[in-house]
Amino acid sequence: MNKTIIININSIVFHIEEDAYDTLRSYMIDIKRHFGNSSDSKEILEDIENRIAEMFSERIHTGRKEVINLEDVNQVIAQMGKVSDFEGGETDEEETFTESASGQTFNTDYEVNNSIGKRLMRDPDDKTLGGVCSGLGHYFGIEAKWVRIMFILFFLFAGSGVLLYLILWVVMPLAQTRADRMAMRGEAPNLQNFKKSFEEEMSGFRENFSGAGEHISRGARSVGDVLGRIFGFFGKFVGILFTIFIGLSIVGMFIFLGMVSLSLAGLIDIQPFPPLEALSNSQAFIAFVAGWLATTLPFIALFLLLVRVLFKLKPMNNYVSLIMFSTWLVSLIVMLYFIIIANQDFREESTIKVEKKIEPQTVYYFDEKNVRVIEASDAEFGSKKFKFNFDGESGNAGLNSTIRVRFENLDSLTAPYIQYSYSAKGKTYQLASERAAQINYQAVQQGEKIFFNSHFSLGSDDLYRDQRVDATVYLPVGAKVVILENLQNKLRDISFYDCRNYYAEENQNIKSTEWVMTKNGLKCEMQLKGENLSEKELERAKKEAEKELEKAEKEVEKAKKEAEAAKKLVEDRLNSEETE
Repeated sequence: MNKTIIININSIVFHIEEDAYDTLRSYMIDIKRHFGNSSDSKEILEDIENRIAEMFSERIHTGRKEVINLEDVNQVIAQMGKVSDFEGGETDEEETFTESASGQTFNTDYEVNNSIGKRLMRDPDDKTLGGVCSGLGHYFGIEAKWVRIMFILFFLFAGSGVLLYLILWVVMPLAQTRADRMAMRGEAPNLQNFKKSFEEEMSGFRENFSGAGEHISRGARSVGDVLGRIFGFFGKFVGILFTIFIGLSIVGMFIFLGMVSLSLAGLIDIQPFPPLEALSNSQAFIAFVAGWLATTLPFIALFLLLVRVLFKLKPMNNYVSLIMFSTWLVSLIVMLYFIIIANQDFREESTIKVEKKIEPQTVYYFDEKNVRVIEASDAEFGSKKFKFNFDGESGNAGLNSTIRVRFENLDSLTAPYIQYSYSAKGKTYQLASERAAQINYQAVQQGEKIFFNSHFSLGSDDLYRDQRVDATVYLPVGAKVVILENLQNKLRDISFYDCRNYYAEENQNIKSTEWVMTKNGLKCEMQLKGENLSEKELERAKKEAEKELEKAEKEVEKAKKEAEAAKKLVEDRLNSEETE
């Protein structure tokens, strides 16, 4: 009977016959001699030991035996392959394994996969987040970048890409060892493929780090792996989402550029871009393009950088990078130039006041009248110039709607009037005064009705320089006023809707509200009626309380008299009893 030896491989104890042990020992010496001089020999030997331990465990389980014999060892060697199969003429070098009283020991802690076929695993060497896409690529035989693109499309159009990715991340194991990575690629875990895998890794290492003068220590690499696992998922996941967001933002910026450019050219009808109203048409176009480039180019550069990192692409050409940076710098300078010259034209402010009397009326009706645009040619629309008509007066100028209307009281003996304050800004006080004088705006009275136009004209050749109109209506105390809803946006100090809230519920949608001029200013008539009603109710309650108090006092007085009478009666009886 053959002698039995106890060995430990991958923390698994095996009973092996002596002749089988000698064969296995010689086989491992050859392997260690071949791979021992490489920088990654420890990992390779651990992977080989792991695979041998798996195969021994399978044979014990399937053969229902407890001892590994020579036949088992020979079959394992035949499946794994010999060093001589792919390399000949090696010099024999005597090497031994550390033996103890209990037998041979091979140390490793990681248990590898139980299959030699292709397995679905996450690839740690070509990962963006968790290596799911590259693992799927190996399994189905397609490039990882196409799988990544599919997940991005799922995220954008189906909304399920993130959930599917997370599920696969949890389900798919990580290919940690070389044997795992070989199984992931469908390579048999034999010596030939171990050697091939090792040479491929070393070749890639030399290509990427051919100029490096020193190697990173294993301890530092371990610390980097730990930190990468902690922050890698969140950082790369956010990176993908951020890349998608930036890409969509860039598309939106190009659309915005096209729309504003067409608007400035007068080809489409959209609301003007407010910051450009302070510039002429040509200046506005140049300033907008410069501002767009100054804003968009950093997004494009960041987008390209993220795509390069996520998909492992080559760096951008230096000339392209230089052109992008130069364009961004020039556009920034141009944008700042237009900001400075426009800001100088807002330095001084001037206000011109004009008073215009209005005819006294029993009731004053105040409403807004929209300026009717007759014609706006392409060139005129692009420069915000309109041909308009209101009250029989025509003009060709820019329009502005910054109009504020207030109401103030005056002595009942003074005739009502409206005071207009025309304000504008300019580089000098004189220019500001000239712009203020060009403002053409006054209310129009038609009997009881007074109309405030919705816009005022700036002048045929003038630009926006914070022009505005303040109209203050002075009315005598006691004057009745009706304000229509159209004027609400121009009212200051009072609110049409606040007054309407005092009306009954069935009148909450009325289009006009009634007001009264008081010593404290213009007041809502329904509010005053409500306050007067409250005062009357308070007075009535006060009188009722006084009556109740007077009644109570009489009751107290009556009770007091009855008590005195009873007391006197008792005293009289006591006196009569004493006399008897």
